[in-house]
Amino acid sequence: MTEKPLIELQPAKENAQKALERAVGQGRLTLDQFTERVDQVWQAESHTELAKATTGLPEPLGQENVVVVGSVRNSVFDDVERSGRFALRSGTTVSSVFGDVRLDLRNAVITDDVVEITGSTVFGDIKVTVPEGVQVEVSSKLFFGTEKLRVAEVPRIPGSPVIRLVAKTFFGDVKVRSKRT
Repeated sequence: MTEKPLIELQPAKENAQKALERAVGQGRLTLDQFTERVDQVWQAESHTELAKATTGLPEPLGQENVVVVGSVRNSVFDDVERSGRFALRSGTTVSSVFGDVRLDLRNAVITDDVVEITGSTVFGDIKVTVPEGVQVEVSSKLFFGTEKLRVAEVPRIPGSPVIRLVAKTFFGDVKVRSKRT
């Protein structure tokens, strides 16, 4: 059996992208899994390769399977860290006094189109890591600190959420970077 020409793959690729967008919106894929699979979709040169990107999608997460972060998390003399698979809700607020705030969103489960995170530190840094292709908007107020954005210059992946970081630091930096896994 011969594969269809590449030009005929375009509609199938668009449909696969939409299926992955639904899956990330349902919490079935993390941001990192989503960006990886979308990359597979657009790199596919056959229907067989395309099918690999959309097969084996996990079931939606139940409440018992995920840590939900969507409230206030404060710390004094300690860091606030989140990484791994966790549900991130818009409106999350994190702060630390004499400690850093570190959020690695590559494996976060995000169901909102836009996620607003408010972070503040006194004598500490705010560090956020996202997968490549996820748009990050930063609004910061710094007192004796710097803002460092090291986000890959790649187009935003359609269907990926927008991360809005509102950061305030007093003697601390705001660092946002994208990273492949």
